[in-house]
Amino acid sequence: MNRIDRSLKLLPFLIVILLLSAFSPMLSAQEMGQRPGMMGERPEGLVKMMQEQNKVLANASIQYLAVFTSALHLQAAQRPDQINPDFIKAAFGEMKRSFALIEQFQKAHVKTMDAAMQAQVKMMMERMNRNLVGLKENLDFLEKEIQGGQNLSVIAARTGEMLTYLDELSKMRDAQGGGSTPPMKKGTN
Repeated sequence: MNRIDRSLKLLPFLIVILLLSAFSPMLSAQEMGQRPGMMGERPEGLVKMMQEQNKVLANASIQYLAVFTSALHLQAAQRPDQINPDFIKAAFGEMKRSFALIEQFQKAHVKTMDAAMQAQVKMMMERMNRNLVGLKENLDFLEKEIQGGQNLSVIAARTGEMLTYLDELSKMRDAQGGGSTPPMKKGTN
């Protein structure tokens, strides 16, 4: 038997070994109850925490806020001659409502975590809270502006800042394996 024949007989075994080594990270992620590519090699408790129902609802509320913030931003920044006070008030009302839902679901979500889990995700929670504080500050400022003069350049600037915070929250969610929705990009001013 010549050398080529022996090599050809060993080829199937080599292919199996290569395939096993290439797919072993996915197999170990599946064994840990995780989807490959989603949350990496995170512990099962962390995966469950990220899939908790209140967390899912908070993420949905963030997306809802992003849609209305983006709509108001676009109208104020790019279509100032077409926007009217009723639209501004309606969009802002939905923004306030969705922010209240985010706070409600986030508080309920934190209550589902034990002290060890809260310690494990402390930095993530601090980052989220900073973004929520930034959103709240802009909402409070917008409320005064909308009740007052409704200066469209101010509304466009504040909603633009809010979109930056919402983009950060979207990136956090995606990094945690909580969704694949593209972040809301703010339009040109």
